[in-house]
Amino acid sequence: MNTKTMLAIAFAILAACIVTLPASDADGGFEITDGTGKTFVYDGAAERIALNGSAVALTVAQSGAVEKIAAVDKYSTYEYTKYADLKNLDAADLGSFYGSTNHDYIVTTLVKMVEEGKFAKDDTVILTSYTSNKDLRDKLESHGFSKVLVRNTIEDYSQLVKMVEDVSKIATGEIPASVEKMKEKVAAVEKKAAEHSGSDRPKALYVWYYNKEFQIGNLGIMKSMLDVCKADNIGYDPSNPEYRYGDAATVVKLLENNKDAIVFVSNSYFSSGRSLDNFYDEVFKGDRSVKAVAMGLQWNNWCPESADGLTAIADALYPDVPPQPEPEPEKKGFDIDMRIVGIIIVGLLFIAAGVALMFRGKH
Repeated sequence: MNTKTMLAIAFAILAACIVTLPASDADGGFEITDGTGKTFVYDGAAERIALNGSAVALTVAQSGAVEKIAAVDKYSTYEYTKYADLKNLDAADLGSFYGSTNHDYIVTTLVKMVEEGKFAKDDTVILTSYTSNKDLRDKLESHGFSKVLVRNTIEDYSQLVKMVEDVSKIATGEIPASVEKMKEKVAAVEKKAAEHSGSDRPKALYVWYYNKEFQIGNLGIMKSMLDVCKADNIGYDPSNPEYRYGDAATVVKLLENNKDAIVFVSNSYFSSGRSLDNFYDEVFKGDRSVKAVAMGLQWNNWCPESADGLTAIADALYPDVPPQPEPEPEKKGFDIDMRIVGIIIVGLLFIAAGVALMFRGKH
């Protein structure tokens, strides 16, 4: 076999290896099932996304795909949220998604964007939080939009993590580091709760605040977070289908026989400059015998930062258990079949041998 033939074979082997290298997740197809049980098939990452919910916008942005967001509700714009991750958001403002009064505007705006080439009917629309979004999906589908995902609520925290993972995968075609880190934090909290030295579960109460009124948080994301922490949620009423109930007097009454409970106060109370001192004065008339914790902005939300809230909740409930150290990021090598590595090595040996023969032939 002459030198030229050997080199030709070697390069052919290497070319075959390159062709057979495994494709990344971003190049492959996948399926996503939304909160209503409807399944959507994707050939790869979405090209463009319309959505409502600032947490969903944050999830897309933190996955590294903020440029794919084509349209949002008015409460998800950078001008409204001032979230740093949304500073480069360049998306149409669809207004409010609350109720159904603005549905016609949302539909006509998206249809117009399709006509202008700024959106497509097979692009993704993600709807969250409002039950009226099911009706909005029907209207969008009647106009030919084929990927309208709806997620209104969750029953356990794993569904929130899955939601974040699904949104990130739609945006990027893969599971980004933001989701992996979220899963690590959830696992650390589960470990912390399991290591609790006491025999009784720590008591907790979630206090919601809206329109200048206090209520007991009963269902939703925060309830699922307390479940992960194995807390005794003294405000949870399984017979009550409402997300919230009661008033400030209900808060005081529940705590009369549960002075050892930790009270988690909704971030909405602090958004206008109020403090925990104001909360103690307003609800307990200055009595500070109950421990209250001010919740962060994204604790009770559909985004990776919710796991930071989960960690803080666990730290408040289990002060006797040392905080879990931040997990070391997993060092991921290039995912390649070792058989291909072997073939490449053989090809390189062929090339080396061919070069050696050529060099020897010239001398």
